[in-house]
Amino acid sequence: MSKVPPKAESTAHMTTKVGVTLHGREYIVACDPGEERKLTEIVRLVDSKINEIAGKATNVSETRLFMLTCLLLADELIETRKLSVAGRKADEDLMVAAVNHLRDRVTSIAAQIGRA
Repeated sequence: MSKVPPKAESTAHMTTKVGVTLHGREYIVACDPGEERKLTEIVRLVDSKINEIAGKATNVSETRLFMLTCLLLADELIETRKLSVAGRKADEDLMVAAVNHLRDRVTSIAAQIGRA
């Protein structure tokens, strides 16, 4: 990735322009200053997925290859979100069970103290 000097936009918000390579082709992408490392990580992921699909598909146009990559990444994102929601629900259920268990223990201990 090559770095292009920051450029002021009409809103006077500074951006950094970064050269990225996807499937052997260079693109210039703007990002906020300090976000270059994150952009590099994103580009690596997308390029990896493009190459994965390109290895399986034959005679596919670049546009179709990019579209298929978008669909694959969107599918992975949706599945990850579903797992995240399910995980939060499981965590919530576990927390409720733990609180109920502790409440029962405190009630039991309080009853034992009351009898002593």
